[in-house]
Amino acid sequence: MSTRVFEPPRPPRRWGLWIISVLVAAAVVVAGVVQIVETNGRCGEGVREMADGECVGVTDGAYAFGNMKALSDRIRAENAKVAKSGERSVTIAYLEAMAGGSADRGPEATRQAVSGAYLAQRTLNAERATLPKIRLLLANTGRGDRHWRPVVDQLIAMKDKEHLVAVAGFGQSNDRTMSAVKRLRAAGLPMVGATVAADGLSSRTAGFYRVSFPNRDQTAAAAGYLKEQQRKHPGYRVQVIRDGNEKDDYNTSLYEDFSAAARRAGLDVDDEVIPFRSGEDEEATAGNALSLVADKVCGDPKPPDVVYFAGRGRELRRFIEAAGEGGRHCRTTVLSGSSALGVYFDTGGDRHRAELATLAERWKDSQLTVYYTAFTHPAISKEVYGGAGNGPFGDFERAYREEVGGPTTDLASGQAMLGHDATYTIGKAARNAVGVYGTRQVTARMVLALLEQTNGRSRVRGISGYIAFDPDTGEPVERPLALVELRRPTDSGEAGDIYRFVDALSVGR
Repeated sequence: MSTRVFEPPRPPRRWGLWIISVLVAAAVVVAGVVQIVETNGRCGEGVREMADGECVGVTDGAYAFGNMKALSDRIRAENAKVAKSGERSVTIAYLEAMAGGSADRGPEATRQAVSGAYLAQRTLNAERATLPKIRLLLANTGRGDRHWRPVVDQLIAMKDKEHLVAVAGFGQSNDRTMSAVKRLRAAGLPMVGATVAADGLSSRTAGFYRVSFPNRDQTAAAAGYLKEQQRKHPGYRVQVIRDGNEKDDYNTSLYEDFSAAARRAGLDVDDEVIPFRSGEDEEATAGNALSLVADKVCGDPKPPDVVYFAGRGRELRRFIEAAGEGGRHCRTTVLSGSSALGVYFDTGGDRHRAELATLAERWKDSQLTVYYTAFTHPAISKEVYGGAGNGPFGDFERAYREEVGGPTTDLASGQAMLGHDATYTIGKAARNAVGVYGTRQVTARMVLALLEQTNGRSRVRGISGYIAFDPDTGEPVERPLALVELRRPTDSGEAGDIYRFVDALSVGR
């Protein structure tokens, strides 16, 4: 692989006055809809209330977004410790919709990912006689990333003033995330995505890297796995369910990528594709569409052996519920992409227990088996490093239990592992820049150059395996993804141990 160093390139009449006044007033009203507005301290320094009432912006932990009060306090304390030390430091921002991106990515998933980022900060800062130290900022783009632009502009303004060298995170694949990536790339701020899968984020223009696998890699691995099943079991039948909502890049690329991967693998797929369409009024209509889909799949006297579900986790959950409606059995396997986690995102706490109990009952009746291609899983770390004691996962698990709290079964979702690895990889690039450039102050440009060289013998020992990037595209290489069974909740509505590792899947390019 290439080891070249990337070098980014060197961007009066009174009635007239009355009309002007009216136009100015109108502009102020319009601007108030889209800009961050000042409040009397409700949100705190760097975080301000939007016209829709949501607190967005960038904080060092002084303000707590959503369900992250204890975690924010720890981040703030670690940042204060760095400042008090007087040692050279750089800043990394973790960017995401901190209160939950959508019904597909709830606040608990975000909290897990940010927990991993914090543990990466702690690990880096605990290394003796190493510089620079790491400050961690949390940047909230608002629900559905709707306020990405002012927050990204806030980060760009911090590049020199706060020694901001890179941005990690990016929780969900949508057009707003893509716009944020383009704007940050243009500003010369490198990025490492943690949990985003859309193919459209990939570019041969340096700047964006990720520890998560794009849809093209997930579908290639899925098609290879299914082809192996057809070899072992003659007559093994595969059918596709697709979400036809063209506005969602995730499910659109998932369907197109799987179709292409199936052709390359020689996978025999049913000619009939079962469509449905999610949309803006999804809460009111998506259930109807998925009921019809379930009737087509489960009403078949001999259902397909597997259906590939090219859609998001929120729709997959509705399909599972519809499959078991009225006690119906539907003995087939569903295979989907990384968004299948959305079956459980935004389902934490007592208020969702009744919903999970209903899901458990329907799932039990349907007898569906649900698999998905996961970015990572604790078992992948053991696969890569050769056993429980040979990799960094054991220390990470202990740190998660002691510093974050909560059940370590949460780690099986992979969110904390990925949040850690995205942040840790940036921190290691900043450390390497000191040795390469012999400088007192590490810059974003230097971190970008070292991220490009994160491959081959310069890969990073991450929690999810070795972190290495294709120098041309920024995509992850040299690491397997996981085939995971998503299991139903308990009859009482507890999520419990719901992520069962099935197999490690190789990713070829």
